[in-house]
Amino acid sequence: MVTRFYHAHQVVPEKCNAHMKCMRSCPTQAIRIRDHKAVISEDLCVDCGTCLSVCPSNAITTITDPLDAFSHFKYKVVVPTAVLYSQFDASIHPYIIQLALKEIGFNEVSDMNFSTTVLAHVLMKYLNNYQGRLPLISSHCPSLLRLIQVKYPDLVEQIIPLDVPREVTARELRKQLPQKLGLKPEEIGIFYIAPCPAKVVSTRQPAEKAKSWFDGVVSIRDVFSLIYPHVLAIKEKFDPAEVPEDFSFTTGWSRLGNIIKYTKMENWMAVSGLSHLMKVLDDIENSRLRNVDFLEAMTCMLGCISGSFTVENAYVARANIIKQRMKYETPVEFDPVEVEQNFEKGYYFFENPILPRPTKYFDTDLETSIKRMKERDRVYQKLPKIDCGCCGAPTCLAFAEDFVRGEVELTDCILLLKKTNYYQGEDI
Repeated sequence: MVTRFYHAHQVVPEKCNAHMKCMRSCPTQAIRIRDHKAVISEDLCVDCGTCLSVCPSNAITTITDPLDAFSHFKYKVVVPTAVLYSQFDASIHPYIIQLALKEIGFNEVSDMNFSTTVLAHVLMKYLNNYQGRLPLISSHCPSLLRLIQVKYPDLVEQIIPLDVPREVTARELRKQLPQKLGLKPEEIGIFYIAPCPAKVVSTRQPAEKAKSWFDGVVSIRDVFSLIYPHVLAIKEKFDPAEVPEDFSFTTGWSRLGNIIKYTKMENWMAVSGLSHLMKVLDDIENSRLRNVDFLEAMTCMLGCISGSFTVENAYVARANIIKQRMKYETPVEFDPVEVEQNFEKGYYFFENPILPRPTKYFDTDLETSIKRMKERDRVYQKLPKIDCGCCGAPTCLAFAEDFVRGEVELTDCILLLKKTNYYQGEDI
């Protein structure tokens, strides 16, 4: 049975001009140019959003839920990523943004403050009890999880098997709201505001559980355009005294280094950006990274604040969120005894382990895989090895893999076609 993978973006053929920027930029070589159009391999794509950012024709579009898709719920709760607040200047109180979200139709705004604080405590407990191979790798970034599944399958056992703040928050809301509101669970809709396509995919097709606790996802870009005029209008008449006493605010794990800041651990490393991250993962895979117990890793540079769904410059957003933390962040209290009891019960853990992703590049039969790799290497030795991309594959090695799978002909390599010995019928 072929596994189908959901993705939160798609190519619009009518707009695609085969510039090849997406193909050359894809970290997992999931994109090919076929018949002058970009084609995305669903089993290799990790939803990092790189192709969205580099396409000069805007031919790759995102797939998220429109706000009117939630109208049938009697009670609508929104869980915003802290990145949403970073899109606004620090002079705008976070409570203003929450009020604006209610004005566009949400009944309740629930931040991830409590879950973030609790999971930082749980993470420290897990690290202290862990006895296996190091370093352990953060599980906060779903694009990172998929990158490891596809390109570094030997490292899946080093991913920390703890759930993430957004899912823990939605799970708690599912438990509490029906009784609190006197509504049926299916009458309550819980939605997430996402900074990137990977967060959309993690709710539609999570790698670590059968089903997400969210009912839908909207992008920061879509929400920002709706709430911006409301934010400006509310700010004009806003009185800080209106902020409820129980209001709390934290910047969460939205920027690189925040997980480490919350956990206060030693022997750590923080890395962001796909090219940097893959170098570090290469070192881990080859046992070259030593004296590091924990790796905080995010595929977007600087963390979620530079996700492809954001509207603000990542460095401006970083400055905003640092200022917001200094001005508005409040401590979150929790019962450590209750949290540790839940930890022992497995409450904060993934439902299922993260497993390597089956891809068309490998066969479940070891003998077949070995034969394919030998054939790939034989063909690769005959290729020019200049990675020009004219064949529609990002590298000559990728072209050789495509040939072994029967997806291309050797004549698709222009330089190979020009060789005189090829025309003479030499066996390649």
